[in-house]
Amino acid sequence: LRARAEAAAAAAKAEAFGQFQDAAVVEMVLQRLPQVAEAVAQPLLGTRRVTLVGGSGDVGVAKIPSEILDLVTRLPGAVGAL
Repeated sequence: LRARAEAAAAAAKAEAFGQFQDAAVVEMVLQRLPQVAEAVAQPLLGTRRVTLVGGSGDVGVAKIPSEILDLVTRLPGAVGAL
């Protein structure tokens, strides 16, 4: 019964995605964005020292949040390309 209910839910979700197309994909990406940001930031939690070399503008630790934001911002385009 559980498998049937999950299959019915998946079929309903697929039908809804078919009806809403791009809006459904955007919604799905936006729902997952916090998880992606966490996954990108997770390796930095155990970091004791960061060395950034070169570039212009912000340097050092101040640059890390903007790098993570840049990566997360480019994600929808990458998903769209896939």
